[in-house]
Amino acid sequence: MTPRPGKVEVPIAGEVISRRPKGAASRAHHKAISHHEAEDVSREVQKVVRLDGPAKINWLCKALPLLRRRAMTSAQFLDIVCNQRFAANIDDVMPWGTQMISMLRQELDDLQPQQVHQLQQCDLWSRFADSDDERALVTAASSSAPGRAA
Repeated sequence: MTPRPGKVEVPIAGEVISRRPKGAASRAHHKAISHHEAEDVSREVQKVVRLDGPAKINWLCKALPLLRRRAMTSAQFLDIVCNQRFAANIDDVMPWGTQMISMLRQELDDLQPQQVHQLQQCDLWSRFADSDDERALVTAASSSAPGRAA
């Protein structure tokens, strides 16, 4: 606001120019944002299996961080991914299935051995995981294990 002619505007010493959230308010804001992100990811099997290939990759990109943060249970996640209809409408020609498998391989450490076995028995894994890749993965894991001599 411009001052009237002949008057000089003097800033007040205690005037607040900007406000940044600190402490609990900032954490509450971050928690609200992450809670909103968690709501964006559908946990309903029937909705997710109807998605097309690129939408399933997007869903997987959103669901994996939730699985890592324990905002989604591994049982919910495996119910969706291991469903036969999840892999049913993914085209073999397009790279979506192999991209999903590579994303899932990076997250295998967060799952229990029984859950990994369940994942490896599902239709998605059997269709898109290359057996040569699995052999390379097993040999790399066994050779990098500490305390084992080759």
